[in-house]
Amino acid sequence: MEYNVQLLRQENYKPTFWSGGMATELTTYPLNSDYASKNFLWRLGVAKIDISESTFSSLPKVSRKFMVIEGKITLDHENKYKKLLNAFEQDHFMGDWKTKTYGKASVFNLMTRENYNGELLHLNISPRGQLKFEYKTPLNKDLAAICFYTVNGGFNANINDKVFETVKNDLILVNCINSRYTHEFMLSNNTSEITNIIVSIIYRN
Repeated sequence: MEYNVQLLRQENYKPTFWSGGMATELTTYPLNSDYASKNFLWRLGVAKIDISESTFSSLPKVSRKFMVIEGKITLDHENKYKKLLNAFEQDHFMGDWKTKTYGKASVFNLMTRENYNGELLHLNISPRGQLKFEYKTPLNKDLAAICFYTVNGGFNANINDKVFETVKNDLILVNCINSRYTHEFMLSNNTSEITNIIVSIIYRN
């Protein structure tokens, strides 16, 4: 099947500062929406938490998927639970929860609102190796997008008979026009180090 594919690089991103450190908005949907205006339906971002204790902003009606890229932190959701996250471990929580973090880390965020939801997966490819990523859309889901974020290293993806070559911090955004199919992508590590990738699967409910 044909996909609408975009390769986003670091110069495409929007850097911002928050009380805990530096944040980068990778992409939002719909086009021209942004975090500051709270008019996005889904958003991908990365952040570096540079202080040992921080408090998250309240984001009512926003569902958050949160994965550590580097370092480790403890999430403390007031009156709910605490969770220690090491590299590539994740948590799912609502944006209006009172949440504090303890520890320093780089993290990946998927935020969804209204009739959108999603999940995060971690892949790694051995040096000069290949990985076939296969995803079959559940019958009760309407798949909107599959996104591949390059944490480190780099990889090539062959999509629509075109090769997309990534380096660290690049994002491949694959918009899924027809969600009824099984989606297969061959990913090839083009470096001499292990390449780590975070995959965001985004649905319309």
